[in-house]
Amino acid sequence: MIYIGKSPYRISLLGGGSDLDWFIEKEEYGLSLGYSLDKYSYSVLNRLPEFAKYGILNYSAKETYKHTSEITHPLIKSVLEKFPDLGFIELSTFGFASGGSGLGGSSAFLLSLISAINASNNNGETPESVAKQVCDIEIDELSKPIGRQDQYLSALGGVNAFSFMKKGEVKTLEIDPNKLNMLKRVIDNLFLIPSHKTRPADKVLMRLKEDPKSIESFKQIREIAKDFISLKDSRDYILEENFHESMRNSWEIKKQMTNVMNESLIDQYNNIKKIPHNWIRLIGAGSGGYFLISPKVETSSFENQSKELGFRNFSKASLSNTGLTHSIF
Repeated sequence: MIYIGKSPYRISLLGGGSDLDWFIEKEEYGLSLGYSLDKYSYSVLNRLPEFAKYGILNYSAKETYKHTSEITHPLIKSVLEKFPDLGFIELSTFGFASGGSGLGGSSAFLLSLISAINASNNNGETPESVAKQVCDIEIDELSKPIGRQDQYLSALGGVNAFSFMKKGEVKTLEIDPNKLNMLKRVIDNLFLIPSHKTRPADKVLMRLKEDPKSIESFKQIREIAKDFISLKDSRDYILEENFHESMRNSWEIKKQMTNVMNESLIDQYNNIKKIPHNWIRLIGAGSGGYFLISPKVETSSFENQSKELGFRNFSKASLSNTGLTHSIF
């Protein structure tokens, strides 16, 4: 049988950065609002017969192994060490985005891989439990300086808000139905524009951690998210105006932080600003990846203006409602 794990990438809207463990240790809690993207990471797994002499791993490179200790890919190695009874496997991975895209790629990859393995073992794991497993691997075992929003936003699917507490505790927050409907409508008109620059998120996040000014910036970003998530109003236009203002204010803080923007990205950002918009922001830790834009023009007009400005490979940043899934063939 063939087992396929499928995980969406994620878009962080508000609160990003306050989900980092080192921030939470100092400031008690973090918040995040975001959604799962209809672009996916896939892991295709075949359990090899008992007489197989080695396993085969196909990702951006190809390697074979006779023991998990020989595996050079740190994420795959960590996962397979947790499943010693799996035996040799043949694994192929595919995805919309490469590493360093700012879309939570490493977390989406691990989610899809563990989902495929669980399917092969007939394990009835929930998306939440797999998200926790991925956090344990990335943060606790491999000491990656990332937060916990990526894993949960991708795994659960749809639009979600979370609070992050000490000791890795994650709580899903209720989003008012009126607010949720507004967010879905706005998301339906968001676009991704690639910067064509990738970067190791770990390095960017380590530099943010080392900058003493980051604490205050993340506190402000968290408060903006808190105010929007807790906003009580049923009027659609008020909710939308507040959301756009929150996105603008949060980005104004984020773009001033260490290593988020550089000269090349500023030039691209200023070029994108020529398109009428509600806001523009760089997704993820910074220094590369994708720009997310909320245009004030219809889709056809946005596409025409983007092409005139020289942008290629832009795409809709549409919502995925399914979250983490698997298939068996």
